[in-house]
Amino acid sequence: MAPTMKPTPCNVFCVVLLLLSAPALAAGGLSGTVVRASDKSPIPEVRVTATSPALTEPRSTVTDAQGGFRFPQLADGVYSLRFEKESFQALSRTDITVKAGHEPRVDVALSAASQTRPSVLPPAPVDDDRERAPAWTLQHLPVLVPDGAWQTVYRASLGKPGSGVETRGFGVNPTIDTEESRTSEFPVAVDTSAYGVARDYLSRDVFPAEGAVRTEAFINSFDSGDEGEPYGPFLLYVEGFPSPSRKGYHVVRITVKAREPVREVGVQVEFNRKAVARYRLLGYEYLSPNPEPLDPGDETELFPLAAGQSVTAIHEVKVLGPSIAFGMLRVRYEQGNSSNWRRVQMMMPSSTLRSDYARAAPFTRLAYVASAFAEKLRGSFWTRALDWPRLLTLWEGIGEPLRTRKDVAQLGALIRKAQSLDTRKERFERLMPGGSSDFDDVPSLGN
Repeated sequence: MAPTMKPTPCNVFCVVLLLLSAPALAAGGLSGTVVRASDKSPIPEVRVTATSPALTEPRSTVTDAQGGFRFPQLADGVYSLRFEKESFQALSRTDITVKAGHEPRVDVALSAASQTRPSVLPPAPVDDDRERAPAWTLQHLPVLVPDGAWQTVYRASLGKPGSGVETRGFGVNPTIDTEESRTSEFPVAVDTSAYGVARDYLSRDVFPAEGAVRTEAFINSFDSGDEGEPYGPFLLYVEGFPSPSRKGYHVVRITVKAREPVREVGVQVEFNRKAVARYRLLGYEYLSPNPEPLDPGDETELFPLAAGQSVTAIHEVKVLGPSIAFGMLRVRYEQGNSSNWRRVQMMMPSSTLRSDYARAAPFTRLAYVASAFAEKLRGSFWTRALDWPRLLTLWEGIGEPLRTRKDVAQLGALIRKAQSLDTRKERFERLMPGGSSDFDDVPSLGN
């Protein structure tokens, strides 16, 4: 019988090293370069997002000064890449196969946003302009201008402010005409306990009271991801899609995330009056829109943001027609020991408005489903066209792998439970029978 060779310590050590290094050797990757379509020059700071069933969540990076990017250590699978940068048309590449030991290159060229108008924003119909705005929103007066032509001039209605209880729907914020106020503000500090309260009620088979539901708490109870454009100490993210519940409007998600500690933070959105006719902030019903600029002397509530903390707000926006940008996002803050105010601002390009819900980022879809769930619980008129089965379909459309994350899966279970417990009657049926809705105005329920 041949003698058995005993393993030496050196042999064992080499085997362990080989086993430990095997995953690294087997992993694949993705890399490439992003250039301008016009002159082939590199574009730095392009956000590149990789998605795949092989990933537990999307991965993002930004291009370097030479326009290069790289995703190392990717598992085998089929990947999609999305390229986004302010002032450029977003671009996607799909069906990219990654295998162990290989690193496919994906080189793309981005066109400037001004070169093509986004196809997702068709011109508003002639019979659907500001003249159809509800009477309490504005007055329109025909005046004779010097060249002899008649022109319509819009102004805010006297005695009816653009915010406050008297102009709200059933307990939710009103729709504001941009001729009356084009700015929307929301604080970065959000108490998310209202979502926990609603969750506890539903777990005990009790439908929560409408007045106890806070839409902003539902939205911000979920991670917003690491997507966004770097601006100073923040990542800023804007994305929208046609509203599934309010015809003629887009849902717009705005997320501000701190990359490092900042204090005294205030956020303001200024809509372009030539691009946006009306808007509504979902949640934050205790606030009043402030039409003044975001300056140190205003009364905006300011709060600190720790590194990694974020706030997300959802708006419903009625777009007038094609435009380069539909608004501006501004963030004011103090940092470190300095008492001097600083400000960053980001143009909100119309290219960030996707053509449909499925084309939006998974975290954008999640934020909308959370907001729609809250508005359904509140009995909001604006979710009248969105019944429980359709809301569940939208939750399913969040997609894998995000939908199977524990808190997101629980959200789907809560929607199903609310559907089974909701015995409320349709309070708007006598005013608008047959499921018809005026998507610009909420009816008065009277006393």
